[in-house]
Amino acid sequence: MNKITEKDKLYIKQVVKNKTDIIRVWCKCLIGEKKSLSAIWKLFYSTIGYISSLYAFSVLVKDLMGVDKVEVWLKGHLIILVIVGIIASLIHNHNIISCKGTIEDDDVQIVATVNDIFCVNASSYVIPTNTFFRTIMDGEYISPQSVQGAFQLRYFRNKLNDLDDAIEKSLLLQEKTFENSNDIHGTVKKYPIGTVAKIDYKDKHYYFVAINDVNEYGKPINQSYENVEIAMKGLFSTISKLGHCDDLAMPLIGTGRAAIREATIEKVVEYTVERYIDVDEKIARKLIIGIRPKDYLDGRVDMNQVKKYIDYKCNFK
Repeated sequence: MNKITEKDKLYIKQVVKNKTDIIRVWCKCLIGEKKSLSAIWKLFYSTIGYISSLYAFSVLVKDLMGVDKVEVWLKGHLIILVIVGIIASLIHNHNIISCKGTIEDDDVQIVATVNDIFCVNASSYVIPTNTFFRTIMDGEYISPQSVQGAFQLRYFRNKLNDLDDAIEKSLLLQEKTFENSNDIHGTVKKYPIGTVAKIDYKDKHYYFVAINDVNEYGKPINQSYENVEIAMKGLFSTISKLGHCDDLAMPLIGTGRAAIREATIEKVVEYTVERYIDVDEKIARKLIIGIRPKDYLDGRVDMNQVKKYIDYKCNFK
């Protein structure tokens, strides 16, 4: 039997947390925001409407078929009828956690969804990283809570050397320029912000894009919104050159562990959509923007506003 490593335990903990967060997201979108009188009233009359519809259906069955069993059963199980009505009303009036827009002329779609990015069905994924392209997780040099950390725990938790080799090979093949530097783990190559390493693994494609410089301990330094712009430009340029026109899933670059103050969720959503629409070549059939469940649970994102913006950009490209 294989021994369970510390990284295996971290991965199990991460999976449990992700499942819990998704459940919390659904609870919040169903009932967590029904605080105003108008929302409560809407929920109430929708419930009455569904109960009335079910009862009317039973009467219709009786009149058309002469069968009163449905009507009798509903009258004898009013509590169940009310519960079904409430559940149907909650589902009908739930707050959106996903939205989609289509640009008909280009035959492309833009999706924004509250979900763990690796639970999104796509062929290609974007992973923000540091300009050292370090993968070391000891001492949270790479945090398990980051997109890169989640990727490494999911696919390379006990074989990080294989990932290092794949990244090094990709950068070498692209002949990317670098300068020698040092951190607490020794000598390391430092690449410019916007440098991208493409990793192919199990029929999927992963684009590691350098978004931030880090100090010798792996902590972000010199954070600037310009990093987001440079990283996005380098990413889309690399995908145009090396990528595949398939479904591309990406997080909101700069809003998480990169800790870029100016990189608000709304601002990065808008910039990502604009860059995707304005790029000279078609780089993906579908762009899927993954919004962290924690951001939604903390009230840091208004999905209705995100939907309005995506609809506007798709309709008035």
